[in-house]
Amino acid sequence: MIAKIPKLRWIGMHSWLHALGPISSILYSKHDVGPAGISRLVASPKVMAHLPLRLRDMIRKRAVRPAGSRWLPARLNSVTISTGRSVIAAKPTQDGVHLMVDDGTERQVDHVLLGTGYDVDISRYRFLSPELLAEVHVLDGYPNLKAGFLSSAPGLHFIGATAARNFGPLLFFVAGTKFASVELTSRISQSMAKT
Repeated sequence: MIAKIPKLRWIGMHSWLHALGPISSILYSKHDVGPAGISRLVASPKVMAHLPLRLRDMIRKRAVRPAGSRWLPARLNSVTISTGRSVIAAKPTQDGVHLMVDDGTERQVDHVLLGTGYDVDISRYRFLSPELLAEVHVLDGYPNLKAGFLSSAPGLHFIGATAARNFGPLLFFVAGTKFASVELTSRISQSMAKT
C-alpha cells in the first residue's frame, strides 16, 4: 500500500471514549460520523443546515477525513505500507503493473486500486441538461438546497454527497440514508398534497 499522507489514520482508535457509558452517548451519535462532540452535531442535518457556511465547512473537514476503519490494522500485518509517498508512473506488464515511486524505488504489483476522493461538481453530471443546470444555484460545485433537498430548479432534488454542503457530512455516508429518505418523501408528499 502506498499513501501520500505521512501516517495512516484509523477511525475510533480512542476506543476508551466509546466505553464511558452515558458520557459516550453524549459525545457520539449512533451514526458515529466525526470525532467526539462533532459527531453529535453531524447527526443533526437540520441544525447543520442553519449554521453559517464557513462553520459547516470546518465541521465537514474535521468530520470527514481520509481514515480506515478500526478493524483494518490487524488485517494489514502482512502488507507492506509506504507512507509519505506517491506513484509517479505505472506501466502494465505481463505479470501485473510496474510502479515507479517518488522516492526512486520501483515495485511490481498484481493490482492497482486508487482511493483518490473526489469533489462534488454537478456541472459534470452528463445526465443533467445545460438548460436544467442553468436553473440550479450552485456553490463550489454543490447545489444550494432548501428543505427536502429541493434545488432552485422546481421539482429537482439532490441527495447524498451533493447535499452535504447544505446538510452536513452525514449525507456523505449510508448512515445519512434514513434522514435523507424521510426528509425527501416528506417534502414530495407536501408538494403533492398542494396540487
